[in-house]
Amino acid sequence: MLLVLMFALIAAGCVAIDLSSLKGRQKRRDRVVWGLLWIVGMAATICTLLKIQVPSPLLLIIFIFKPINDLVASWF
Repeated sequence: MLLVLMFALIAAGCVAIDLSSLKGRQKRRDRVVWGLLWIVGMAATICTLLKIQVPSPLLLIIFIFKPINDLVASWF
Protein backbone atom coordinates (compact mmCIF):
# COMPACT_ATOMS: atom_id res chain seq x y z
CA MET A 1 0.00 0.00 0.00
CA LEU A 2 2.95 2.27 0.64
CA LEU A 3 4.00 1.81 -2.98
CA VAL A 4 0.56 2.97 -4.18
CA LEU A 5 0.74 6.03 -1.94
CA MET A 6 4.22 6.87 -3.23
CA PHE A 7 2.97 6.49 -6.81
CA ALA A 8 0.00 8.78 -6.08
CA LEU A 9 2.31 11.47 -4.67
CA ILE A 10 4.65 11.30 -7.67
CA ALA A 11 1.66 11.38 -10.05
CA ALA A 12 0.22 14.41 -8.25
CA GLY A 13 3.53 16.22 -8.72
CA CYS A 14 3.57 15.36 -12.42
CA VAL A 15 -0.05 16.50 -12.77
CA ALA A 16 0.80 19.85 -11.17
CA ILE A 17 3.71 20.36 -13.57
CA ASP A 18 1.74 19.32 -16.68
CA LEU A 19 -1.43 21.20 -15.78
CA SER A 20 0.36 24.54 -15.71
CA SER A 21 1.08 24.22 -19.43
CA LEU A 22 -2.62 23.63 -20.19
CA LYS A 23 -3.98 26.77 -18.57
CA GLY A 24 -6.19 28.97 -20.71
CA ARG A 25 -9.80 29.02 -21.81
CA GLN A 26 -9.25 27.87 -25.39
CA LYS A 27 -7.64 24.60 -24.33
CA ARG A 28 -10.63 23.10 -22.48
CA ARG A 29 -10.86 20.04 -24.74
CA ASP A 30 -7.14 19.45 -24.38
CA ARG A 31 -7.50 19.45 -20.59
CA VAL A 32 -10.43 17.00 -20.74
CA VAL A 33 -8.56 14.54 -22.96
CA TRP A 34 -5.38 14.98 -20.91
CA GLY A 35 -7.33 14.31 -17.70
CA LEU A 36 -8.98 11.18 -19.07
CA LEU A 37 -5.65 9.79 -20.25
CA TRP A 38 -4.08 10.50 -16.84
CA ILE A 39 -6.97 8.81 -15.02
CA VAL A 40 -6.77 5.71 -17.22
CA GLY A 41 -3.00 5.57 -16.86
CA MET A 42 -3.09 5.95 -13.09
CA ALA A 43 -5.85 3.33 -12.77
CA ALA A 44 -3.83 0.87 -14.84
CA THR A 45 -0.73 1.50 -12.76
CA ILE A 46 -2.60 1.09 -9.48
CA CYS A 47 -4.13 -2.17 -10.72
CA THR A 48 -0.65 -3.37 -11.58
CA LEU A 49 0.77 -2.36 -8.20
CA LEU A 50 -2.09 -4.07 -6.34
CA LYS A 51 -1.83 -7.13 -8.63
CA ILE A 52 -5.47 -6.91 -9.74
CA GLN A 53 -6.22 -9.04 -12.79
CA VAL A 54 -7.92 -6.94 -15.48
CA PRO A 55 -9.20 -8.56 -18.68
CA SER A 56 -7.63 -7.52 -21.94
CA PRO A 57 -9.23 -4.54 -23.74
CA LEU A 58 -9.02 -6.67 -26.88
CA LEU A 59 -11.89 -8.78 -25.51
CA LEU A 60 -14.11 -5.68 -25.46
CA ILE A 61 -13.20 -4.87 -29.06
CA ILE A 62 -13.97 -8.45 -30.11
CA PHE A 63 -17.29 -8.33 -28.23
CA ILE A 64 -18.30 -5.14 -30.07
CA PHE A 65 -17.14 -5.97 -33.59
CA LYS A 66 -17.89 -9.71 -33.82
CA PRO A 67 -21.65 -9.23 -34.47
CA ILE A 68 -20.88 -6.54 -37.05
CA ASN A 69 -18.36 -8.81 -38.74
CA ASP A 70 -20.86 -11.69 -38.80
CA LEU A 71 -23.52 -9.42 -40.31
CA VAL A 72 -21.25 -8.16 -43.07
CA ALA A 73 -19.98 -11.72 -43.75
CA SER A 74 -23.56 -12.95 -44.16
CA TRP A 75 -24.17 -10.34 -46.88
CA PHE A 76 -21.36 -11.65 -49.06
